[in-house]
Amino acid sequence: MKITIQIIMLFILSSVYAMHKLPPINSINSIENKCSVTSVTLKTERIEKKRKFLFWKLPHKKIIHIDQVFDSSGKRILKKTTIQVCSSCSCDDIKYRRVKIVNNEIWIFHYNTNPEKGIIKRYDFCGKFLGQKAWEDESFNDD
Repeated sequence: MKITIQIIMLFILSSVYAMHKLPPINSINSIENKCSVTSVTLKTERIEKKRKFLFWKLPHKKIIHIDQVFDSSGKRILKKTTIQVCSSCSCDDIKYRRVKIVNNEIWIFHYNTNPEKGIIKRYDFCGKFLGQKAWEDESFNDD
């Protein structure tokens, strides 16, 4: 009986200590709303590499798109890399959206072979994940 009382007292003391270490709920809400970034810049870099097999050049090339979002002080918030392999003449026509800035949000488009499974991940200007939504509207493909 004494052992169970000691275990219960130990549990109560540890839970009180753990609750004492947590910040109050009001301070948690104020921390979440502290995103002070008002403007961001989207920079895109394109790298093309010829593909080779041993010493032969293949008729394909590898294209790497690096999309980076920077705040006004030059700190990188998000980075998205897209790799594409295609024939050397057909890659120049392909234009698609990877990252877009819409209404104080950063949208990252995730493509899928099944168009119904394409999603848009939404982030705020501080880089915090806000949620995701289904990609239904086709107007996002245009620049």
